[in-house]
Parts: sequence; structure tokens; C-alpha cells
Amino acid sequence: MKSVLLRTALGPVEVLLLPGEKPPVAFFPGGHCTARSDCGWSLYTTAGHGVIAFSRPGYGHTAVGDVTAAEFCDAVAACCRQLGVPELAAAVGVSLGGLQAIELAVRHPGLVPRLVLSSSAPSSRPYPDDLGTILTGSLVFSPVTQELTWSAVARLVSTDAGLRLMVSSLSTRPADQWWDSWSQKDRHRARELFTSMSSGRGFMLDMRQGRATRTEYRRQLLGRVPCPALVTGSRTDGAVSITHAWDLAARIPGAALVELDTPTHLFWLGPGQERVHAAVASFLSR
Repeated sequence: MKSVLLRTALGPVEVLLLPGEKPPVAFFPGGHCTARSDCGWSLYTTAGHGVIAFSRPGYGHTAVGDVTAAEFCDAVAACCRQLGVPELAAAVGVSLGGLQAIELAVRHPGLVPRLVLSSSAPSSRPYPDDLGTILTGSLVFSPVTQELTWSAVARLVSTDAGLRLMVSSLSTRPADQWWDSWSQKDRHRARELFTSMSSGRGFMLDMRQGRATRTEYRRQLLGRVPCPALVTGSRTDGAVSITHAWDLAARIPGAALVELDTPTHLFWLGPGQERVHAAVASFLSR
């Protein structure tokens, strides 16, 4: 998929455009992902919506400096104006892209009539939420080491055995309970996702914004969300605990929570994905 660069006051912003008959969603992929990383586009395109996927600060070809999700919002709104989009169908945040979607909904309510948060973190709770993950992430996904890390991942997932090992780390269930239920298409899409990944400077920025010291800021932010919100999460997600979905749904006024039975953090793949499609389509049609 080819992306384009749009000029904003902050600097160039990388976006990928997927056409649709219905108004588009602003799509913010998770950690290690750029606008070109498919983190569940089909949930929206199959419902007839276009998708405007963004490379968040520090990722891909977006070059706006190490700005926060709040500071990036005006650049996102400027991109929508350039594309002739006065109102979105929703702001969508997947995993670590959730904070950006929340900030956009709060700061540009006229642009965002709905909010979808899928396996998202941080909530008001910090993320990562343990010291070991923070230290490992800082070592493996720093701007200095991340290219080596993702080069090794690309080689690993080139085989089914390596892909299974990689995806298994994103589930709390043993792989032998669900791996065989993944179709070849699921495996192909997962492999494409992993080979598209790059941490850039973005993952370090994500971790800084998820710190415990910003808990009160995030708590107040969630209470200011002015639009209807759909929150989804899975109890067997091995990357983002379901406790973040519970917290988001409890703190966003009137939010609807849908607990999924998808086995991994890649909730749009494998068994249970039909429920995700149904939940998203129903929410966007209201």
C-alpha cells in the first residue's frame, strides 16, 4: 500500500487512504506500526467506510518531532481539511494508538462523532505496567537497536513455526489451543503486519506518555470524551490486559464495552473476529 505525505504546521504527516462509499474513519495504528500497517482496516472497509490511516509521531515518514498525542491533534485535523473531510465516521485507536484517538475526540469534537478503542492502552492505568517490560522495551525497541530487532523478526516470521512463536507471545492461551484455527489468510495478514513493523522513535514516545506519572492527566482526559465510545478487549490478549478496556469503559462517559473471545492481541485475525466485525458495524450505524 502506498502512503502520501501531507504538509502541516508541525511538519509532514504520513497518511494512507483507503476509499469507501461512507465517511472515513481516522485510524491510528498501535505501537511499532505506521500508516501502512494493517491493524484491522477490514473492520471498517467491509462496512463501507473509507480509512485515513496515520503514522503517529515518531513512526514512518511523519516528521513532526517528539510531540505528544495532544500536540499532534491539530496536524491530524489539518490533514482531514486538506482531504476535504469535514466530519469523520469515527476516530479509531488500536492498542497504543488509542491515546491519539481519545485526544482527537476531546480536542476536535466537531470532527469526531464517535470513538472506537480496540485492545487499547494506556487507560488511566500505566502501560507498560511492569518494570521488566519497560526495561526490555527500552533496550530492544530503542531508535538505536530497533532496526536489528525488526530485521530479526522478519526472518523469524518467514516460516509458520516462527510466526506461531511470535503470535504466541501475544496470547495468554497456549498456542496449541487456537493456532490451527487460523486460516492461511490470517497467517498471511499477520506475517505482513510483522514485516511492516518499525519502532522508529515512536515506541519510546508511546512509553513516556503511558507512564504512571501521567495517570491523573489520562484520568481527567477520559472523563472529557464528549462522543459515544466503543471499547473492545479480550481476556486472553497477551499484550494489553483486559483491565485497560475495563478502565476505559468505566471512565469514558456512557462508553459501551464488548469483551471479545479472540485469542491474541491481533483481535481482527483468527477465531472470534466475526464478533468484532459485528460490534464495529453496529456501532457505526447508530
